Amino acid sequence: MFTRVLNGIRLLQIFRERANWKLIRRSRKHLRDFILFRSGVRRASLLSALWHWFYMLKGLEVLVWRLETFGILFLPGATPQDKERLNQNL
Repeated sequence: MFTRVLNGIRLLQIFRERANWKLIRRSRKHLRDFILFRSGVRRASLLSALWHWFYMLKGLEVLVWRLETFGILFLPGATPQDKERLNQNL
């Protein structure tokens, strides 16, 4: 439990440093549906979604990788040109 709380704090720090705010502001509804499992084939209750994300905090690297894959987080060494190139199709 303590590890998950520490990973949650580290995730917030990573999010503050590397978040793709342009994408987040543009697709706020899609991000909310992604977090709460409201879209796609597998729909889940709010309690189930919260439990899933709490469980995912056990392994912070996997969660960060997943957020990087969907473009919510930039890669650690991304230059401003890389960030602009990623967001040019928004």
